[in-house]
Amino acid sequence: MVENKELLSKLMSDNSNKFDSIQESWDSDNEKMMTASRVVQVRYRFYAVWVLLVILLVLFRFVLPGIDKYNAEKSNLDNINRQMESIQAREDQYKQNIWFLEDVQRQSEQIISCVDKWDSCQEITKEIQDHFGVARSYLLTYNMDGNKMEVDERKIIENIDMFLLKREPFANNSSINGTLTKILIWDKVLEGWLYAVPIQLDITFDDKDSLLSFINNVEKYIPESENMRILYKIDKITYDIVNSDESQDTTIYMYLYYYDE
Repeated sequence: MVENKELLSKLMSDNSNKFDSIQESWDSDNEKMMTASRVVQVRYRFYAVWVLLVILLVLFRFVLPGIDKYNAEKSNLDNINRQMESIQAREDQYKQNIWFLEDVQRQSEQIISCVDKWDSCQEITKEIQDHFGVARSYLLTYNMDGNKMEVDERKIIENIDMFLLKREPFANNSSINGTLTKILIWDKVLEGWLYAVPIQLDITFDDKDSLLSFINNVEKYIPESENMRILYKIDKITYDIVNSDESQDTTIYMYLYYYDE
C-alpha cells in the first residue's frame, strides 16, 4: 500500500514536471511568435511608408507636372483656335464691308438723291437701306490732308461757307442761316481707322429756325460736290432756347472725321 502511494506520488511528480516543461515550451513559442509578428508588422509598415513615398515622388515629379503641361498646352491650343476663329470672322467681316462699300460707291448717285431730295430711294438695295447712316457717313468721309498743313483748312472753310451756312444748300441762290464770326481748329487725333479733328464755330443766328437749318445741313444732307463733303458730329451747342426768337451768338463744338491715305 505504501509502495503504491510512493509510485503514485512519483508518477504525479513526473507528470507535473512534464506539464511545466510543456508550459514553458508554449510560453517560449508564443513569445517567439509575438516577436516575429512585431517584426513582420514593422517591416510591413516600412514597406507601406516606402511605397507611399514612391507614389508621392512619382505623383509630384511626373504626374502633376504632366497634368499641368497638358492643361497649359490645351489652353494654348484653345487660344490659337479662338484666334483663328476671330481672324476668320474679321476676314469675313472685312470682305463683307468691302462689298458693302463698293455697293455704296456704285449707288452713290441714288443715295445722295434719296438723302437730299427723297428721290430714287426705291432703287437702293435693301442692304444699304438697312445701313443708310453708314452709307451716308462713308460718302462724307474723304482725305483731308492739305499740301502745306496737317488738315486742309481751306476745304473746311469752303464747306462751312458754301454748305452749312446756307438755308437752302442745294439752291443756286440761297439766303444764309447764320454768320460765322470765329473758327478754331485743333490737332487731329486718331479714332479707330479715322482721324478726328475738334473744331469750334462761333456763329450768329437770327432765330432758332436758322440754327435748325444749320444742324440739318450737318446731320442730314450730303453736298453735291465731292470737294465739299466732310463728315461732322456735333458735340455741344451753347444756345438760349428761351430767347429763340432773338438773334444770338452761338458756340458750336464739333468733330470732323477723315481718313489718311
